[in-house]
Amino acid sequence: MISRAFRTVFKKEVMENIRDKRTMMSSVVMGSFLGPLMALGIIYMTAQMGKDKAEKQLELPVVNMEYAQNLKKHLLSQDVNIMTLNKSPEAAIKDKDHDVVLAIDENFAEDMLNAKPAKVMLYYDASAKGAANVSVRRVRALINAYSAQIGAMRLQLRGVSPNLMQVVMIEDHDQATDQSKGAQLMLFLPYFLIMGLFMGSMYLAIDTTAGEKERKSLEPLFLNPVSRVEVLSGKLAATIGFGLLTLVLTLIAFKLTLPFYPSQSLGLTLSLGLADMGLMLLVLLPLSLLAGSIQTIIAAFSKSFKEAQTYVNLVIFIPLIPSMLLMFMPVKEKLWMMATPILSQNIIINEMIRGEAVSWSNIGISVAGTFLVGMVLAWIAVRLYNKESMLFSD
Repeated sequence: MISRAFRTVFKKEVMENIRDKRTMMSSVVMGSFLGPLMALGIIYMTAQMGKDKAEKQLELPVVNMEYAQNLKKHLLSQDVNIMTLNKSPEAAIKDKDHDVVLAIDENFAEDMLNAKPAKVMLYYDASAKGAANVSVRRVRALINAYSAQIGAMRLQLRGVSPNLMQVVMIEDHDQATDQSKGAQLMLFLPYFLIMGLFMGSMYLAIDTTAGEKERKSLEPLFLNPVSRVEVLSGKLAATIGFGLLTLVLTLIAFKLTLPFYPSQSLGLTLSLGLADMGLMLLVLLPLSLLAGSIQTIIAAFSKSFKEAQTYVNLVIFIPLIPSMLLMFMPVKEKLWMMATPILSQNIIINEMIRGEAVSWSNIGISVAGTFLVGMVLAWIAVRLYNKESMLFSD
């Protein structure tokens, strides 16, 4: 049965945190909506830039175009706007005047006449950001198409079937679904959900420990004839509660912003149903206990609110590690991964957004493993305040 002292402390911390509008705005509101809105803006802008590059007329600066008149006709027939270049190709790419520059070799016409490989040079920056590489791919495809066309004509003139050049035919069987392709846009979802959870509980964890130590309000609180375990349990429960609130709001924010993602124009499918949201909440639920506990422990060793804020802010980067690893490394889940907090949540949520069947045994192991670690950390956090040295900031 929940004690009266626990309920009183819990209610007090919740009401005081709600009244602090600055804290509510920076932790709960910003933690909930910043991630979804940021992700929507980045994806929409990136997709729109790529679409514009792919659909609008290709402007192609060409050097020595006079040596390749047939290639010029081919490019013009593909609605390419051929431009003259007033500087060297290297300078044009370095100065970011153009995404790609085509240069024709001076022996191009002679090599074509003698049926030799004629050389052209493509100048571009493979490390360029954004949609710059879209133009490079378009130019490369145009040159390859022209080369294949001329090669086929040469073989036909010699009475040879062009099919003889294709020794091996590759038949593609892409097993990716529209849902799994759409998941590429949502790889950041686990991190933003976990980050929102950590942000939601961060300020209350600091204020109820280091903040009260700095204000010297812990000592008179513990002079009351109430168990310290009950007092700290109430504070920890309020901290966990605000983490859960932020998590729920973050899920709702992603649900509300999902229709605005440019999934149709990209030929992808993105879905986040109520059942998916409920399952994600179940998987992340014990993580709120872990987040609130570890933040409380770190804040307990700090002498001031600012010092605790510095240390606890670093904890938010912990969820980034497994999220970044899973973005770039294909991982086949194993039992120890399912029992590892944060990593297991990342793996399960990634499987869900890909539309894959998630094993209930994996979910059970993840929830149980994270809850166990969270309970241990919660016990440590509460027990820390049985030490008199933790009561004073000096």
